Amino acid sequence: MLIWGFKTIFRTLSGGVFHCPQCGGDRQYHLKQARRWFTLFFIPIFPFKQQGTHVECATCGGTFHDTVLQGATSAQISAQLAQGMRALAVAVLRVTGMPSTAARTVAAGVVAEAGVAGYTVAQLDADLAGAPVDLPPILVPLGDQLQPQGREWLLSRAALIAAADGGIGSAERALLDQVGGLLQMTPAHVTGVVETAQRNVPRG
Repeated sequence: MLIWGFKTIFRTLSGGVFHCPQCGGDRQYHLKQARRWFTLFFIPIFPFKQQGTHVECATCGGTFHDTVLQGATSAQISAQLAQGMRALAVAVLRVTGMPSTAARTVAAGVVAEAGVAGYTVAQLDADLAGAPVDLPPILVPLGDQLQPQGREWLLSRAALIAAADGGIGSAERALLDQVGGLLQMTPAHVTGVVETAQRNVPRG
């Protein structure tokens, strides 16, 4: 008696690191492709059409549509945040015209806090002497990826730098408004974050 049937077999196409929606963190993944096979005596004999691909988390075993790989990992977002803060610090200081030692010290500390380990005032001065950086290509992706708290943090640190010389001028405020817009924050939200940052500026 012949025993025949069909069986779906999964083949691993590739792997890497992704942000798992189920785990809530960066995890290893396997990109798998499903294909239906004709079996004889439970042995796959020949394949039929492919049935699509899916991503499987190596930690929790959750499966997801392969579009999940389009999202940034936590490590990538952290790197983008550090890059964004570095560019933003330079942009704020350039608007002031002649940034003071106090403002440059605050800016260097903020950039180091954002993830650029060992960032110093000397490195900041080198960045200030370099070519201008276009902020929209850097900040718009962060606006898409960061949670509201992350957007507030980025803007508040920029405001701290702007206020380090004793107050936020009109040119600095215009830049902060632009930054808030790039981060998808409303004007009222921007005002609240900036005013809070001004109150938190250390007084010498």
